[in-house]
Amino acid sequence: MAGLEYVVRPAVFPDIRPTPNPSAAQKDQSKAVITGSSGKTIDLPYSYSISSSESRQSETKRRVDVARVYQEEDDGTINHDNFVDINVANKIWMKDGPIDTINYYAPVQEEPNIVIREKDKIIKKPGS
Repeated sequence: MAGLEYVVRPAVFPDIRPTPNPSAAQKDQSKAVITGSSGKTIDLPYSYSISSSESRQSETKRRVDVARVYQEEDDGTINHDNFVDINVANKIWMKDGPIDTINYYAPVQEEPNIVIREKDKIIKKPGS
C-alpha cells in the first residue's frame, strides 16, 4: 500500500477533550448586544493626491457688439423707457506667454427687446 497514509488517533479514556461552549440561549430581542474582537488595531489604508496648475493668460483685446436690451413686461409689451446697454463679446484675443489664442463666441441676435447699436467694436486692454 505504497502512497497511502494512515492516520491513527489514539483513544483516550476518560475523555479529556474540552467540552464545546454551550449555545447562547435566546435573549430578550429588545436589547442590543455589543461584542468585541481581538485587541488588535485595524489599519485602514489612506491616501490623497493634490494637483494644481496655473495659467497666466491675459486678455489683449476683444471684439464686441453693443446691444441695447429693453425691459419686457410679463404681458409681452416692451418698455422703451427702461433699458441697459451691454457689450456682448464675439471674439477675444488672449496671450499666454509666447502663445496667442483667439476665442470666438456666438454674436448677439436681434430680438423684439434687443437692438444692436454697434457691431464689431474693438476694445483694447490698457497698456497693450
